[in-house]
Amino acid sequence: MPSHSNDKSRGAYGNWYNPNSIQWVQYDWPAEVTIASTQIYWFDDSGGVLTPTAAYVEYWNGAVWINAGDIPTAKDAWNTLEMDNVVTTKFRVSMLNTTQSTGILEWRVYESTPDGGGGDTFTWPEYNPTISYDFKDEFPSLPTPTMVLDDCPQVVGTQSSGWWTFHWGPNANSLVTPSAITPLLERMNKDFAYFRDEMGWPPDLRAKNGYKSSIYLYGSGLCTDNASNTDLGGWQSAIFYNGRNWPMVLASYYPIYSFDPSCTFNDKEAQQGAMVHEGIHAVLADLPGVKKSAWFHEGGNVWLQQTADARRSDGYASMGFLNGTDFIAPFMPIECYSGWLQDGSFGGPSAEGVNMFDGGQQICTWRTYLGGHQYSSSFPTFLGNVLGDGAVPWIWRYCPDRVLEGIAGGLGEAQTRRLISEYRAKQALVDFGPWTPAVIALIDANFQRNIVAEWQPSWLNPEPWTATPYIKTTDNGSGLLTPESRTTPGWSGANQIPLTVSGETTITVNFQPIGQNMTCQLVYRAIDGSPIYSELVSSGEVSLRLDKAPANGVVIAVITNTDYVYEGESTRTAHYDYRLQLVSGLSGAADIYTRWYQSANLAKPSARAEGAEPGIDMSKYCSHDYRNKFPLQDVKGIAEDGILMYPNPAISGNKIHMKFDNPNAERIAISVTNTSGKEIYEDHTAGNSLVIMPGKKWDAGLYVITIKSFGAKHQRKLIIIDKN
Repeated sequence: MPSHSNDKSRGAYGNWYNPNSIQWVQYDWPAEVTIASTQIYWFDDSGGVLTPTAAYVEYWNGAVWINAGDIPTAKDAWNTLEMDNVVTTKFRVSMLNTTQSTGILEWRVYESTPDGGGGDTFTWPEYNPTISYDFKDEFPSLPTPTMVLDDCPQVVGTQSSGWWTFHWGPNANSLVTPSAITPLLERMNKDFAYFRDEMGWPPDLRAKNGYKSSIYLYGSGLCTDNASNTDLGGWQSAIFYNGRNWPMVLASYYPIYSFDPSCTFNDKEAQQGAMVHEGIHAVLADLPGVKKSAWFHEGGNVWLQQTADARRSDGYASMGFLNGTDFIAPFMPIECYSGWLQDGSFGGPSAEGVNMFDGGQQICTWRTYLGGHQYSSSFPTFLGNVLGDGAVPWIWRYCPDRVLEGIAGGLGEAQTRRLISEYRAKQALVDFGPWTPAVIALIDANFQRNIVAEWQPSWLNPEPWTATPYIKTTDNGSGLLTPESRTTPGWSGANQIPLTVSGETTITVNFQPIGQNMTCQLVYRAIDGSPIYSELVSSGEVSLRLDKAPANGVVIAVITNTDYVYEGESTRTAHYDYRLQLVSGLSGAADIYTRWYQSANLAKPSARAEGAEPGIDMSKYCSHDYRNKFPLQDVKGIAEDGILMYPNPAISGNKIHMKFDNPNAERIAISVTNTSGKEIYEDHTAGNSLVIMPGKKWDAGLYVITIKSFGAKHQRKLIIIDKN
């Protein structure tokens, strides 16, 4: 403690040679703090540094600096300013002397911490400022385009309707006729009108310039490719014309013919949806945002299509299959391409660390199921629930590089960190509004799944991980829990620790972070299904009163890293460690292989979510996957005699094994349909084997298994018999 204003025995700060100018000093904290008061002992050497003639403090509200009051300028004394429990992550003192420079000997800020020890429940506050964008604010009266861009001289045929047009060349596959093209254009017009008129999204670059959005027939002899008319594929591409790239959809006969009423393809509905998916990619290609977030080009795309379909049908019973990756492995970062890699690191936002080759052979670096994380729309779904539909298009318009860092430009640092913690807490309770039953179905479908290298040749052969949302911990015998190191959180990731209550009315834990920028929160579903949250703490004790009894006698400690800026390899490879001390009201960690998340079923589900089941795996239908770099013409397909399936007949509920002659690690899609033509199962592999686990809807009877690679399609009949 200084004895006078020139007591430099413990050091001093001075901004020498800056007379008559405002100078400032600032504190930054990794998480929100609540400030009760501040004290400053000014530096004054009776020469070039004098006590200020004016001084004030400011705090950051997430968007701008707010003046919190003038602080006294007495010499040889502590100068105190009481604060009204200001909540912030940044606090600044500004000072000025009209004739000389200024300085500080000691500056104290006193925190009034949120009452983590009081046990009060926490209600998530609204975000202010928030983020929202509607393209009509920028393009208030965009008319239906009337022109067709003549950008490919090989076009011999065109069919147009509304906002869309379809082009083909001289070698079109005979299956592509107006019987398919007409319903294709109808679907594209219908879906994209909804995106524009109801959800506030813009059309693509062509339509903005008065030209119809375009689909080109792959393999028909156009300027777009050299493929044959039987080659397969479909993706968003572009044609360079008059000095700029014009996004469009390039698709083979297969997804086009899927629109023909006479088409008998088992996957025709998924192929139709995939055409909309690629049309969305064409819209996104023109937008200025997320140029360094390849993951969001998939997950953000899936969100738009999924949300629009649900709104129009008022049905929320199904989400994309890969949405489950976020929930089954919440330790993975939000901005993560290919998920948890085999070396324990994570794929970066644009697949950094993912692709590896040995000569011309791609090496698998990712793991089963989690490797498709980029197709998850879980985070955009959360944003839509919490911030509104306009939040996701705002990202495409105003986040130039990466998603979370861009969001912080709108919400501010403190709110962005809280947003990450809220996302992770609501994941733990499956508190996802109308989507809750669909999410439960996704976790159920992948719970205790064996996670290994997806195919060979693989980079490494990591120890198998049994999928569960809950992290394994060890107890030192005194209630100090240490998490398993391999699944501690990555940046923006989280752990969920299930804890058994011991019958007291209040529970308390002591959070001991080792990694930076971490939070801890206690959450649970009550026996009436309601979600209960405690205060967030960055360290120390947090308590929660059990005013409502926890379902199954279990609460969840949610440990979150709130880093939102990607800084390369140091971020991509980081794991954030901690310890959790059980203080009172808890008997220990609960079993991590029990489906505690199913307590969300206690809340009354909406009728529109009845019969929830996993949705399609979009990675099978989108050719933008950064992990798949081989040209289509190099893929040979799986031979008819290269498939083995056993047992057949199979007993109801037992595993069905499939073996493939697949030396080139080609991507194989497997689907199962019942005699009514309804698809009841789908999966994919690039390996030599697959195990099918029959679900609840597999009654005794006949089923058709379709095995499809890029160059071939085969079918097998499967008979299921009752156990009795």
